[in-house]
Amino acid sequence: MKRMVDVIIGITKLKDGEKYLLVLEFADGGTLRDYLRNDIITFKWKNQLKFVKEITSAILWLHDDRRIHSDNILIHKDTIELADFGRSCESRLTGSDCTNTEVWGVIPYMDPKMLDQKVPYKLNEKCDIYSLGVLFWELTSRSSPFNYETRNDHTSLMLDILNGLREQTIPNTNLWFILIECWEYEPDKRPDIHEINLELNSIDSENDNVHVSIIFYSEEKKINEQIESEYSDLSNREKDCDLNAIMTFQDS
Repeated sequence: MKRMVDVIIGITKLKDGEKYLLVLEFADGGTLRDYLRNDIITFKWKNQLKFVKEITSAILWLHDDRRIHSDNILIHKDTIELADFGRSCESRLTGSDCTNTEVWGVIPYMDPKMLDQKVPYKLNEKCDIYSLGVLFWELTSRSSPFNYETRNDHTSLMLDILNGLREQTIPNTNLWFILIECWEYEPDKRPDIHEINLELNSIDSENDNVHVSIIFYSEEKKINEQIESEYSDLSNREKDCDLNAIMTFQDS
């Protein structure tokens, strides 16, 4: 797999301090956010899809390595690179740094489950999937989600997201169905990174064509949930039946 993680060149120590810093390779394109806000740069669908696929490949590598969460996305030589793993953790670990005992991060990109401190929730791969959906929206809109960069009512926004607020999908893009899946409130209803990668690889950047198996996947989940619900209702009704009454009816 092509390298998607920023290279560590060395380590240094702050002057008159005790803290150490990692020296990383210089990213000539800056951060993804600065790149997207630069109106001088022409950002066509082909390049959008390229970045989306590269980010997905990087997250795929992280998840396969059983690591989650990266705080920064850089661009170097027109290629996506992940950096800043200071708050990353192994997905199998437990501990305060990997739970929602405190709200940390940038609110629009955070899994709504992590925003609700009333219910214990551990940082996991599906948190990255939610964030990935927001990133996809930002890549196609070139805008800050919920105008977060210019608004001050962060607490109000957090409550709105908990109550189901999501960004409007961007017209004329084939990523909308993936966004909807990634933004599901319940983590189990979100696709995993392998499913997203498979769908992205089916998108033709030249003709803007895409297979829709992820939609079928979603519909299949809904059908299965409906079947399970109906089966559960049937089982409950059977338990509530008066067997003596049934036997009496048959004897008569």
